Amino acid sequence: MQAIVTALIDRPAHFVGSLVESRSRYAPRQRWEISLLLALLLLAALVRFWGVGSFSLHKPDEDTTALPAVHILQDGTPRFPSGMFYARAIAQSYLIAGAVKLFGQTEWALRLPSVLTGIIVVLLAYFLGRRFLAPPWNMAFVGVVALLPGMIADSQEVRMYVFLSASLAAYMILLFRWERTGRAGALVAAVAVLLVGIQFQEIAVFSSLLVLFPGLAHGDQRKLRQGLFALVIMAVGHRLISHWIGSFYPRTASDVLAPVSQTGEAPSAGALRFTLWVLVPALVVSVPLVWFTVRTVSSYFMAVTAGALLYLGLVAQALLLYHVGVLLMIAGLIVARRNGGARGSAVIWLASACAGLALVHFALLHGAHIGSARKIIGVMVGQPSIWPYLQVAAYSPVAMTLVVAALAAGLWQLANGGRIRDDVLFAIIGVVVPLFGIGFFGWYIPPRYGEFALLPMLLCAVAAVQGFVTSRTGVARLRSILPVACVAAVTGIAVVNPLAVARSVNAGSRFADHRDAAAYMRSIALGPRDIIVAEEALMQTYYLGRVDYWLTGPRNAADFVVRLDGRLVDEYTHTPVIYSLAAFNDLIARPDRGAIYIIGSGEQDGRDYLRGPEISSLLENPDLKTVYLAPDGATKVWKIEAPGVAAAAGPE
Repeated sequence: MQAIVTALIDRPAHFVGSLVESRSRYAPRQRWEISLLLALLLLAALVRFWGVGSFSLHKPDEDTTALPAVHILQDGTPRFPSGMFYARAIAQSYLIAGAVKLFGQTEWALRLPSVLTGIIVVLLAYFLGRRFLAPPWNMAFVGVVALLPGMIADSQEVRMYVFLSASLAAYMILLFRWERTGRAGALVAAVAVLLVGIQFQEIAVFSSLLVLFPGLAHGDQRKLRQGLFALVIMAVGHRLISHWIGSFYPRTASDVLAPVSQTGEAPSAGALRFTLWVLVPALVVSVPLVWFTVRTVSSYFMAVTAGALLYLGLVAQALLLYHVGVLLMIAGLIVARRNGGARGSAVIWLASACAGLALVHFALLHGAHIGSARKIIGVMVGQPSIWPYLQVAAYSPVAMTLVVAALAAGLWQLANGGRIRDDVLFAIIGVVVPLFGIGFFGWYIPPRYGEFALLPMLLCAVAAVQGFVTSRTGVARLRSILPVACVAAVTGIAVVNPLAVARSVNAGSRFADHRDAAAYMRSIALGPRDIIVAEEALMQTYYLGRVDYWLTGPRNAADFVVRLDGRLVDEYTHTPVIYSLAAFNDLIARPDRGAIYIIGSGEQDGRDYLRGPEISSLLENPDLKTVYLAPDGATKVWKIEAPGVAAAAGPE
């Protein structure tokens, strides 16, 4: 047994540790740090409180969080109007309920727990950054967390993502404490905090891999064993929490509306993936290319390892799995070059062959009318999808660029016999690997599903610039902190993008105005037989108390519709659903109905896709009478008169 443990854990830990340059900072606190931290906390509070209650609830899913939270004030439990227990982010639901009880049922009160938690995240960033960053750079990192538009947006939403960020920040701080002290209590606390984070949002499980960082960074076999054990506990905890949350959701009516993937399906190459006249030559030509690349490797074992990685990478490329192929070839080139292979001419030949094969694939896919160049590239990338990287990069393109540059520099140094910095290893475990993993679960994830990697990305971006600057001999000799502080400040400004920050403050004008549409409906005298139809059934149930029908397309309804007393209804509110033009025409044809009011949605969230072609054609019909246009210029209310009124009016 000891031999197995040594082979599977101890040797890999020692090997990885020998490739990492661990430089724990934790520099003595400077007198100016606390003052600057307080100033940044005040600034963070200002931009988060600014206008936070001035705009209505909006998508994604503020209504989903608000409805069960306010229900707590009725019977003490977070439930939807349908009676379904809301088991996700329970702590947040009770915090919201407390804020509403103290300050009234307003958007300001609903968002207050998020705002306060967002400020706490800024404070936690200070303690998080001390592991890698010297004081000037750490304060730049705190400033980034305080002012990054995505972090501000999370703090101004009735959603759990800012609570997720707080949990993950505390989790990483505790991991670093365990790394520094070796105390098991810190590791136990870190595991507990991550499980809390998973209860807020299940994507937190992708950050569980960071528990391996202390053992790998130091080549510490004991910490790696403990980390692996903790990883198993977190994985089991995730499964139990996920099953418990899912147990409250009813079974959807999939026999009527087939479920549709909310993250999209990967574009398919079809038979082109196995085109033999491309595949066979590629597999044959790969053999001499690999041999030419590894022929000078000093060790037979390393030559075989590098050759296998390179050949598998070329095979993956030939099978239109470029994402996997590139990673395998990078690994093969590093192993080969580190051991005397992969010389310049060999790499040029290998790169030329890969480029030639890529051109052949692109031409074939274009000739097969796959679609646009973007879709063709998507087919060539294959799965796992690269979209998670791009979606997280959207929070700060500069930060992701800096992380990629640090990774490239670290891998180049590794290939040439050197070691990578520990912050580069942290980026690999906290950003690259988990985003690679989530790419297996969906082709196009919403940006928020990648937020588990946001704090590690920002931290490693600042650490990357610090590493570059401090490696300069001239900078190392500077006695004044001012030049370094200026560079750190410029880095922080570039990462957050001041123009984007300005747009994010008091950003309510960018959101659909469901509140004003509801206010209009309350202002009119509805008859007993009048019917309210809403595109956003949950949103208008929150504002109006109820709606009569939910109007949406079949693709959007599929995951949320259940059967109740023979009718298809929304699982959250039990509102009957109308998902086809025929069903809507049946509603119009009812002789006993009053007027029909349709409350539209001004959300810019792929509305045409969510409506589907039939509902879109209905709402875009110029004959449909618009009776109200909200201040956002997009949210409308339409009216169809009662049968008797319409007949009396006659043709104009």
